Amino acid sequence: MPIQNYPFTIVASDITRPMLWIRISNPDHPEISPVKFMALVDTGADDCVFPASAAQALGHNLTTVKPKVIHGVNTPALAYPHTSTIEILEIDSVGLPTTKVLYTIKNTPIDYLVGCQNFILGTRNFLTNFVLKIDYPNQKFSIRRPSPATP
Repeated sequence: MPIQNYPFTIVASDITRPMLWIRISNPDHPEISPVKFMALVDTGADDCVFPASAAQALGHNLTTVKPKVIHGVNTPALAYPHTSTIEILEIDSVGLPTTKVLYTIKNTPIDYLVGCQNFILGTRNFLTNFVLKIDYPNQKFSIRRPSPATP
């Protein structure tokens, strides 16, 4: 189901950003409750990067995987990739998440970063699954799965 004219989120008095309500879970530990957060849709980020605290809340043992060096604003930094499932949630008329899942991206690698405070949905493993249209003047964006290729 396409997301159309999803409003930007106010993050400070004069700053708005394209953000989605998401729910993340650990496919290796389905008994652990998923966590729900707002995540920035970031076309400038190569990968999905979430706070290390989210990995721990999902039952990922953060340092059991080989860390990788990532480069960005506060770089270099060590990130710990773990497989998680991302669900994009519908919002109600006031912008709060409902329980309705609009899209699911199963078993996708997410880089969990110590010291990170933001949830960032990057191009690889997230935006490569979608067609994204951003309307900055009207502070809205739309996201949908690509149409199937025609023979």
